[in-house]
Amino acid sequence: MEVKKIVINKITSTWGFVSVYSAFFKRNLVIYNSKFFCNLKLTKQEKKEYYQYWKPVSPIVSSKTVEISKSISRCFNKKIVPEEFLSLYIEPFLNNERYIGFLECKSIYNKWYGQGVFPKDYFHKIEGGYFTPEFDIIEDIESFIDCEVGNINFPVVIKPSKDSYGGKDVYFVNSKIEIKEIISQYSNLVVQEKIEQSELINVFNKDSVNTVRVCLYKDKAGRFHVINASIRMGVNGSLDNLSDGGIVCNINPNEKLNSYANDKHGKKYLKHPNSHFIFKDKVFPLYKELLKSSISVANSTLSARLVSLDMALDDNDEWRCIEVNLAGQTMLFAQYANQPFFGDYTDEVIAELSFATPTS
Repeated sequence: MEVKKIVINKITSTWGFVSVYSAFFKRNLVIYNSKFFCNLKLTKQEKKEYYQYWKPVSPIVSSKTVEISKSISRCFNKKIVPEEFLSLYIEPFLNNERYIGFLECKSIYNKWYGQGVFPKDYFHKIEGGYFTPEFDIIEDIESFIDCEVGNINFPVVIKPSKDSYGGKDVYFVNSKIEIKEIISQYSNLVVQEKIEQSELINVFNKDSVNTVRVCLYKDKAGRFHVINASIRMGVNGSLDNLSDGGIVCNINPNEKLNSYANDKHGKKYLKHPNSHFIFKDKVFPLYKELLKSSISVANSTLSARLVSLDMALDDNDEWRCIEVNLAGQTMLFAQYANQPFFGDYTDEVIAELSFATPTS
């Protein structure tokens, strides 16, 4: 029985390994085949240096992530993290508690993290049942919408409260009728206010909510550090997610924007295609306040050591959190700007992982 369990675990582990590498192979192939991508191959010395640096984590090291990073940024950096390592080794090690997924559920944000930081909730749908912001049962949802939701300011946002990514199934609705139509299609969702964006952010692109992806790492002493931040912007009316057609620009630790943004195909933009905002050397607004607010939210993600937040600056110039991401986080926002995902903490992370992952 014990041998059977070992065999099953081995098969499952191998299948997961192959699946991850296969998924990134397909994703990277899209970039390599893009007419906007100009491949700058790694030298033999760069390949050797990269392998030697990352082999303490695993003897199988793909160089595709660092080659794409070099091709876009025109610079080689051995600390660029192989993207496959995120789901195979990094997240399972840093975020290893099974209950952590609960903290990603959008319906519990205001209860868990406190009021005022996240968008205001109007009501929730949880496993098919309807609940008030205080989680009292709503017996008649149509009556509740007519009486309680009817006086709010439209538009409102309807989004899945769990198992969503890339802006999928996010709706901006302008009437009670639309609310009733959409909520019947999902078992788990939240209906919440639409945050009005600050004029300081509208200069990037006023036609979308432009969120900042802030990634944080908790060191062994239990202190959170912002390891990178990037602003995502919609294009031609899209959401700001890259999967929906948006673009992303990294924010350097000196508070200045990277000289270019890029899309999911690796295409570089020196300015926003709609607003014509030029990125190079522009100081990002209220950056120190962004870091402070992000660390405050991250401190409530119990047991998680790797956290990615989507932050928005509202029309009162206050930073608000839209979403908490603890699994399936994205490395390319920083790394396509030649900024290693873990920054100054890369050596520390490798040292920890080398004791936690097999080397053969």
